[in-house]
Amino acid sequence: MEFQEWLNSVQLEMEKHISTKKISLLCDLDKKIQIIKEGKFLYWKCQNTKYESDLHSTSVYRYLHELEDGKIYTFIPFMTINNKHDEPSVILSQQILVTRNSNSQIIALYLNRKIQSAINSFKMNNLEEFFVTFKYKEIDIKWQTFKEFK
Repeated sequence: MEFQEWLNSVQLEMEKHISTKKISLLCDLDKKIQIIKEGKFLYWKCQNTKYESDLHSTSVYRYLHELEDGKIYTFIPFMTINNKHDEPSVILSQQILVTRNSNSQIIALYLNRKIQSAINSFKMNNLEEFFVTFKYKEIDIKWQTFKEFK
C-alpha cells in the first residue's frame, strides 16, 4: 500500500470512531499528531432548555448534520442565561471532537451530565431556563505526521 493510500485509510478509520461510542476530546489525541486549529469560531445555538429538562439529542443531531461530511470539527459547549455568546457563560467541557457521523445521543447524554454538574457546582438550581451553545470550528490534522509511526 502506498503511503498516501495508507493516510487516506487512517483518516477514514479515524472519522468512523470520533465521538461514536464514547466522547472524543481534542486533548486525547496523541501530542505527536499536528492539529491545525486556524480559522474563526462559529456558533450553533441549541434550543433553550427549561431547568430540570435535558438537552435533546435531536438538537445535537441537527448540529451534527449541519457539518460537512468528511471533515473533523471541535466544539466547546457552554451555557448562558441570556443566549448571548459575548456575555458571561459556563464552559461545560473541554473541546469535543465530532464529525457528521458522531453519535448525537452519546454527546447529549455527556452534555446533560455536564449541565447537571454545572448547575450543582454553581448552585444555579433557581434557573428557570438556560441556553446551550456550541462554539465550533473545523480542524485539520496533518496526516503526514503519521509517517513517523509507520
